[in-house]
Formats: sequence, structure tokens, C-alpha cells
Amino acid sequence: MRFLLLGCALAFVCSTVRGDDEAAKKELKALEGTWTVVAAEHDGDPLERVVGGEMVIKENNFHVKTKNGTELKGDLVLNPTKKPKHIDYVHQDGPLKDKKWEGIYELKGDTLKICYAEADSEKERPTEFKTLKNSKLLYLELQREKK
Repeated sequence: MRFLLLGCALAFVCSTVRGDDEAAKKELKALEGTWTVVAAEHDGDPLERVVGGEMVIKENNFHVKTKNGTELKGDLVLNPTKKPKHIDYVHQDGPLKDKKWEGIYELKGDTLKICYAEADSEKERPTEFKTLKNSKLLYLELQREKK
């Protein structure tokens, strides 16, 4: 009987993980494309120097190119089952190699909102789309480029 219960529990856990994976794949597909930063905020203040930067998402990879030419590349990890939805940028190349930004995101049509904790800030993942003084959080609003 114990083995039957254990088997049922494992089957439930495996199906939940598989469902999360499927939800993440579907969400990654929805995020694919080229995005331009149209608004940004850091520690409660506007961050104009990143407005105009681009992020390309393809499959589970991201490539950011800032206005000054800095490039960041890596993997995206999503958990769309969380409220708000979770997004992690795991940097594989560039000045933030081996660093991770933990954030939240919201996709509505061709608008993507992201709020994340700076790498090495020791701050928790944000829970809302805003920044405050000394929060060490960044907020970005991006628009999808039309094909």
C-alpha cells in the first residue's frame, strides 16, 4: 500500500513539473521577438540611459544590447505559474557572466513589464512592478518591434 501511495505521489509531482515546463515553453514562445526599452526606473528614479536599448528573446535565450553598445547574453528561466510570474536572467556572456537577475514579468499584447533585483544585491525577487529609493530594483517597460 505504501508503494502505491508513493507511486501516486511521484506521478503527481512529475506531472506538475511537466505542466510547469509546458507552461514555461508556451510563455517563452509568446516572449520571442525583439523588444525595445521605452521606460526605465532604478531606485525610484527614471533611468533614461537604458531607454532605447534592445532585448532579443529566442527560445530560452536572451541577448541585450544597450545604447552604448554593451552586450549581455544568457538563458531565460520562467515560472509563469507564480503570481506575479517569475523571470530569471542567467548571464552566460558579457560583463555579468555567471550572474543572475531574479525578477517578475507581465506580458500584455506587445508590452512587456519587468522588475528585477540587481545581480549581487542580495535583494529578494520583487513582488510588484515599482522601485523605491535604495531598493536596488530596476523596472523596465518594453515594446515589441513589429515585423
